[in-house]
Amino acid sequence: MNQPDYLLQCRQILKSAITELGFSLTEDKIWKIAGLIIEGMSGKWRNFHTFEHILMVSNTGDPLITLAGLFHDLIYLQVDQIIPFNLTPYLNLFIYQKENNFYIKSKLLEDDHCFSIVLEIFDLNLGDNLLPSKGQNEFLSALIAAKILESDLPLSVITRIVTIIELTIPFRQCKNDNTTIPLELQKRLEKVNQKFNLDLTSEEIIITIEQAVKLANLDVSGFAASDVTDFINNTWLLLPETNHSLNDTLKYTVKDYRFALVNTTKFINFISPELIFHQYQNEPNIETFQELINRCENNLNIARLYLAVKLVGISILEALSSHLLPNIPLAFLWGFSEENHPHSSIFDFLPSFSPCKIHNEQEKLILDLLNFQFQRNLFSPTNHSLFSTFIVNYLSFEEVIKYQSQCYLFFNNLLSREDFLSLFPPTLITLLSNAIAQLLEEKQLGFIKEQR
Repeated sequence: MNQPDYLLQCRQILKSAITELGFSLTEDKIWKIAGLIIEGMSGKWRNFHTFEHILMVSNTGDPLITLAGLFHDLIYLQVDQIIPFNLTPYLNLFIYQKENNFYIKSKLLEDDHCFSIVLEIFDLNLGDNLLPSKGQNEFLSALIAAKILESDLPLSVITRIVTIIELTIPFRQCKNDNTTIPLELQKRLEKVNQKFNLDLTSEEIIITIEQAVKLANLDVSGFAASDVTDFINNTWLLLPETNHSLNDTLKYTVKDYRFALVNTTKFINFISPELIFHQYQNEPNIETFQELINRCENNLNIARLYLAVKLVGISILEALSSHLLPNIPLAFLWGFSEENHPHSSIFDFLPSFSPCKIHNEQEKLILDLLNFQFQRNLFSPTNHSLFSTFIVNYLSFEEVIKYQSQCYLFFNNLLSREDFLSLFPPTLITLLSNAIAQLLEEKQLGFIKEQR
């Protein structure tokens, strides 16, 4: 679907949701808002957080969730690097940038109830530094939504939309074990309701938090995908969003790719299902919530071993190539060029091996995943898979797990290149070294022929 189609679809969804709530906007205003949403969601580095994602989370049949879903990913500074120009007028009175940080202004020229409500719902204060880990993107997205809609919707409705967006701040842990993130949000909404005389009933407040939980869980539903292939696929989509060098598929280096894998692996190793999904009242019910937790835990365990194989393989490649060609593009080793025609690669000089011994169903599944061609946003998924499969077939899954901790010592310069490579079977290192040397020789001969 192209951008004009997205614009039309966004306009239809927006108009339908507002009409269902009992309000109306002019056609010009509807088109303007739809255009702003599409502009925010169309950053050149977005691969996962796109309008397609918005369509998925907004498709609940609930107009408040739909509106919150349309706006909740409007700003994503770690991906886009900037705030889209046409969205800045909604922030300029409240936010300023200093170097690479965004701050809430310490003083406002005049009181603004709409802004004050957003501030209190997000548990922020004047003068605060907007940190990515503290909901920077969600706060800015909610503030833009509030300011765009404030002339057309009651403050009580805007407050509910802002509250729903707040809970999409992911991966938070409560300071107090006796409460939950949704319960803390409920308390803030109750306080705002009283302070600003919004006249929300207790039932409306509870429903709002339930709506927030529904959107928040939908937003991260990929973690609990029933097919782990979908979860891994989303991981590959996310990788170049925050590692922009990977978007230049013919130039990113072995080290660039390794750096991105390290960050993703650390995150997957740290995260737990309880930090991903929320449960409040009966949303979702206990049985459904436990299913989410169980599927998520299974996917994370599979992803951890899958990424370990990828990481160990690229670590060996980095150690072997760093002293010869420290900034060598991975495309050079993988055998791809600007014409997208296959050229010689290290695989032309590596022997084939029988599959490693499989000890359980999880290892069998991961071997299948390593051979699966995921999103082509990193180019040549076949060759990424070939190398990972070669490594695990030579070493076995059990050995890969043992080597993973040593990789981090190498990355942090606590283990020299020579000492790191000495940990691996000498025959493996010899095979890979010879393959790289033969590839370099063939490339050199090819270059000489072209010059004649």
